Amino acid sequence: MKAFLFAAVLLIALSTVALAACATVPPSSLQNNVQDSAWQGREKLRAWTVYSDRCRISRKLFLEIGKSLNYYITADDDEKILYLIFEDTHSFADAIHDIAFVTKSYEHGSKKIKAHGGFVKVWHSGSEQVMKEFFEQVEKYPDYEIVFVGWSMGGAIAHLAAEEFNFRTRTDEANPDSGRKVVLITYGCPNLLYGKDMRDYFERCVKAAYNFANIKDPFAKLPPVAWNFFVIRRIEVGQNYKGKKHPHLSYGQKEIYKDIVIDEPYVQVSE
Repeated sequence: MKAFLFAAVLLIALSTVALAACATVPPSSLQNNVQDSAWQGREKLRAWTVYSDRCRISRKLFLEIGKSLNYYITADDDEKILYLIFEDTHSFADAIHDIAFVTKSYEHGSKKIKAHGGFVKVWHSGSEQVMKEFFEQVEKYPDYEIVFVGWSMGGAIAHLAAEEFNFRTRTDEANPDSGRKVVLITYGCPNLLYGKDMRDYFERCVKAAYNFANIKDPFAKLPPVAWNFFVIRRIEVGQNYKGKKHPHLSYGQKEIYKDIVIDEPYVQVSE
């Protein structure tokens, strides 16, 4: 049994690294999606998709600190949006963190945060520096909308960063509504929050959440909901996806968003 579990874990890790090797840049532009009927009137969502032509980034622009915590801060002066972007899994070490799902707890005031241990470890290995740099930019652009973005593992880190930002800006540490809230956008994000109470708490820490998940993407379903792991407000896409790209690499493909309808400000929770 132990040998089987080891082999399964190793296979997942190798598969994750192989997929990461195929993705030399984040998913390509989603800008044209607003032309579809499901996206009419959602100009802000177009602006918030950091993979648009204006904001598309390559790996070389990410800064790396700690245990492979890769991030990029950029301001869109035309749309007045300040982005904090987290990179996907791109190394074997990252893959090990992906599968280290034993929960880890930490305190934020009177609240105990319970989440995927591997992602917590990565975030805390450099969170102080990331937050320091980001708050410097917030002071520089005080009236800009704030958007946190991540693909794959980066989406999980973006969840933790969004709660961290909200906690650090609160006037009442026990009340998320007393802090500043960001817009959260993720693509192919794995489940990371342990328990529905954590999901509900994190939801209170953000202004809006758009967690896009191709229903055929196996990595967006791990760890399983049956094991009590969740993300905030998932938007399922890709119902009619028949492309050649692996579903985890499909988020730059226009057709996977064809049939979705986005409600304001959230969508129905998918469990």
